[in-house]
Amino acid sequence: MTEGFRLEQVGSEDPEDECRMSGFGQLALFQCQVEYHFNTEDMRVKEAEAYIDTVLNALPAETIDEICERACEWKNEKMSSDTADYPTGLAEASGREILAFMSVGDVELYRNPYDRSDDTFGAILGGGTEWDAEKGMEIIIRGSKALEVREYLGYGEYAIWDEEEATD
Repeated sequence: MTEGFRLEQVGSEDPEDECRMSGFGQLALFQCQVEYHFNTEDMRVKEAEAYIDTVLNALPAETIDEICERACEWKNEKMSSDTADYPTGLAEASGREILAFMSVGDVELYRNPYDRSDDTFGAILGGGTEWDAEKGMEIIIRGSKALEVREYLGYGEYAIWDEEEATD
């Protein structure tokens, strides 16, 4: 039997809030080390590791393609609306090529704030892009479904779930 994903250097982020935890680990989509953040009132370390291992690091091809399509749409809109100097190859980048012009450093993990029994977790991958370096980027995922790829807005779990969905 093989061991699953394990976070490294797991610890409390703030002595004042021992429930806020973080740890480091691989993010397969961008093939890099990132810092994962979560609240232990919402999920245990083992739950966070299982979600990272079986969902975030095993995203279906359709989800990856959706992320890339949305990133390309955002890139094309941004590049058509200004005259900034962009890196060579960015304008032509399409499909999965766009990932080379994006970076992620932090991943926030969440449980549905409206339904604590919902076992589908969500994540916000935070980082930057070569076409909008000023505002930052967030990729919003619920389960293994990409919801948004956009400039950083910082809504947290409320970007993943909304109250109306919880009452349906």
